[in-house]
Amino acid sequence: MNIGAGKKSGEILFLRVPPRGLIRALKRNGWRGPNRLGAVFAAEGIHGRLGERSITSFWIGLGRGVRLPGGELLERLRQGAIEEIVDIGCAGALDPALRRGDLVLSSDDLTFDAAVPMGVRRRAGLGSLLREVAACRDAALRVAPILTHERFISDRNSRIELFERTGCAAVQMEHAWFLQHLQALLPAHRFEQLRVTHLVLITDAVPLSNSRRAAARTRREALVGYLLPGGRNGIASLRKEVLSRWPAA
Repeated sequence: MNIGAGKKSGEILFLRVPPRGLIRALKRNGWRGPNRLGAVFAAEGIHGRLGERSITSFWIGLGRGVRLPGGELLERLRQGAIEEIVDIGCAGALDPALRRGDLVLSSDDLTFDAAVPMGVRRRAGLGSLLREVAACRDAALRVAPILTHERFISDRNSRIELFERTGCAAVQMEHAWFLQHLQALLPAHRFEQLRVTHLVLITDAVPLSNSRRAAARTRREALVGYLLPGGRNGIASLRKEVLSRWPAA
């Protein structure tokens, strides 16, 4: 349904700090500092506008101990005011064919200790948008499952074993944990109605060898990709490129 058809598009919940200069913050945030800093501490997230749509940026943290939505944000989810969840983050490659800078759009999300993936609706119609973004970045775009793990996996053998056992192309440490918590907090029909998009930037490829030096390099690349998000092909520019082209409905 489009905006012109008479029904206003629902709100987006963006699970990261907002891209600088893209999301227009609303005065009701009650936060006078930069949007990016405010999103880290605000239990209700940072509320704003993305084009014609309402958007709330909420930082979920890292690992199993992800942050839970505040009361007001959770109520909007329970009422169905929020229709989409968008998560654009960093990940390590499990598929040896992936290189640094490549993109993976999740077809399924699962945790390392679960036999089946999370059952969520996927946002359709993003193929053309993401192929354009990938081409501009000279990167490959893969549609594949993504694994959520409780720890960072740095060695070659472990990554390839996880790839062969789970079929996941990439691994990160927070997305599926957040979805699990949200599923427990929402009525079943509300959770099932949410459209979920999970896109990751590969910051560290599968190590080329089993040496300690190769594993250390992988850890360093992951840390740099997460802590230094700037640059033409960094995660900050990816979030801005994707969200600035996000479909209206």
